[in-house]
Amino acid sequence: MNIQRSLETVNRYKWIIIVIFILTVVVGFFVLRNLPKDYKSEAKLSTGLLDPSRQLAPDGASYTGPDIIIKLNQQFSTIMDIMRMPKNISLLSYRLILHDLKDQKTSFKPWSAEMKALTDTQRQEAIAQFETRLNQKQVLTPLDNGKLKLYQLVTSMGYDEKSLNKKLDINHEQNSDFISVAYTSNNTLLSVFVVNTLSKDFINNYSLEQILNKNTAIVVLDSLLKKKEAIMNDRINQLKDYKIRNGVLNLDKQSQIVYQQITDNENRRNQALIDKQAAQAALKSVNDKLASRTSDKYLGAEVIEDNRAIITLKNSVQAAEDNYLHNGYRPADKKTVDSLQALLSSRLLRSNDQYVSDPLIAKQSLVQRRISLGIEVDKATAGINDIDKELAKLNAKFTGMVPFDAGVQDHERNADVATKEYLEILARYNQTSLDKNIGLRLQLVQEGIPTLPESSKKLIYIALSAIASFAICFCTLFLISVLDRSVNNGAELKSALNANIIGELGYIGPDNESIAKLWSEQDSGSESVAFKNQLRSLRFELDNKFFNDNQKVFGITGFGSASTQAFTILNLAYAFGQMNKKVLLIGNQEVALALQKLNMPVDQSIRAVLQGANVTQSEPFSFVKNDLDGQSLLEIKDRKALSEIFGTMRDRFDLIIVTLDPLGDGAGNREWMSLIELYTAIFVAGSTLRDKEKVVLASLNEDEKFAGWIISGVK
Repeated sequence: MNIQRSLETVNRYKWIIIVIFILTVVVGFFVLRNLPKDYKSEAKLSTGLLDPSRQLAPDGASYTGPDIIIKLNQQFSTIMDIMRMPKNISLLSYRLILHDLKDQKTSFKPWSAEMKALTDTQRQEAIAQFETRLNQKQVLTPLDNGKLKLYQLVTSMGYDEKSLNKKLDINHEQNSDFISVAYTSNNTLLSVFVVNTLSKDFINNYSLEQILNKNTAIVVLDSLLKKKEAIMNDRINQLKDYKIRNGVLNLDKQSQIVYQQITDNENRRNQALIDKQAAQAALKSVNDKLASRTSDKYLGAEVIEDNRAIITLKNSVQAAEDNYLHNGYRPADKKTVDSLQALLSSRLLRSNDQYVSDPLIAKQSLVQRRISLGIEVDKATAGINDIDKELAKLNAKFTGMVPFDAGVQDHERNADVATKEYLEILARYNQTSLDKNIGLRLQLVQEGIPTLPESSKKLIYIALSAIASFAICFCTLFLISVLDRSVNNGAELKSALNANIIGELGYIGPDNESIAKLWSEQDSGSESVAFKNQLRSLRFELDNKFFNDNQKVFGITGFGSASTQAFTILNLAYAFGQMNKKVLLIGNQEVALALQKLNMPVDQSIRAVLQGANVTQSEPFSFVKNDLDGQSLLEIKDRKALSEIFGTMRDRFDLIIVTLDPLGDGAGNREWMSLIELYTAIFVAGSTLRDKEKVVLASLNEDEKFAGWIISGVK
């Protein structure tokens, strides 16, 4: 989206926007100058919902925090919705139509055509029917168009529900106990009548409905309360009879005592089992020690081995002493005797240190311990048996209480449920009775009164209409420019096709389409001079290409309006003619028609030239009409003949301009392309480019013969 382009479009049509803006203001002024004045009357109703002085027992006592606000808003919304209900608006409609029917002079509004069409008899009959419907509080609907079209009469005067609700405003003022009822009309008395009548009728009907609803609820609750009371008393008596019949004093307390005794005995039994198992484990350990002769040192299991070692050493000492005596007291034998004596002494000392007590004493202690542990095991076993007997008695006693407990609990549960239901119904009954006497009471604290007319909104309406017209025009032009896919200048064409732009020619109006007049114009501020300068710049660019590459055959194709292309081609040929060059223009039917308007000869034909006719030169350029009548060049002459003919023309003319078919129109351009040396394309500003066309046109950039784009008709 090009914002700059959109703004330029808006700027281009700014005078249209300004004119529409001014016209809107003028028309709005004349339309609204006789706008009738508006009178607004307002009445206020007090609900008592936020007035502590009117609440003995607030209904919101059980609500806290945000819940109170939510409940109060719901109540206010409910009241306002009820006021707008058709049944209440219909009563107001009846009162308004009756007021106008009874006296035309005091009517709030001029009688409508339907009202004027009523005869006196019909009018009296209509009054009677409206009064009957008012007394019966019937809702007015479109179906009430019988012999007398009651609904149509009310609608014709603007007293129907839809019309009244348009100008009726009912709202709750924030943090206030009041509900405001406001009505705006062209008659201050009508506004006063509407707000006061609607408020009074609503208060009476709403209060009556509240009382009727409360009475109905009280009757229902009273009947239900008596039934619940009878059920509660019956279930309480059933509980009492059950306890008397089964001799139950306080079953809960008794069962609690028995259960505690069972728990205590189970704890004693568990402790006795622990003591018995500990004594049995100790007894087993003592028996194992007494039965073992090798594992326990303190029982003397290692004494035998030590004695044997000592005896062996003594025998060795004795033998050594004998050898010492028999050998004549040799020193070597003496050393052997001393060594053995030392070993014996060491062995004896170790034996004395190791056995400090008598093993028999330790054994005697173990025997006594075994006897005492056996006694403890017997005592624990006897105690467990006694505890088991006591537990059996207590369990039997507790099991006997279970059926009675279940029966008592069942009766107590039934009695509790009945009591709760009774108390709940009783609370609702009391609350409903209280609400009936001191509940919500609407009051009309401020009646509607006649007022001065409201400040005129003419200026506001005129300003809004003017602003709206301005915004609509601006947005429409802006949207059109955004959705517009046309290309209007060289920058947009270059952006769309990534093309090389060699020239940009401005728009020339119909009054300046004469080539001779255009080139003779000297006023520097005219569009003709600007166009001529742009054409000279384009001519310079093309002439450089022709001069540098020694090219003479130049083709021109295009996209867009054929007449604009023809005008551009003629001016380009004329521009080259102004350089004193011999220019030959081979043009199509559009170019020929343009030349006829300029009174230039168009009788020479390319078909005749191909057949051997000479081209007559003329000023400022020569013209040959491209009239192959549906045939192609190669169907008339072969390539060699065509080359010779065009070679001859190249010798006679400095520049040959060939008007090619529009881009994408036909295949004839291919044959002409083989003869031309350079070509360009004219894009007519304002032409729309689709995506598919962009792809085709962008492919021209890859052609070596393509010099670039010329965009013409730029505004």
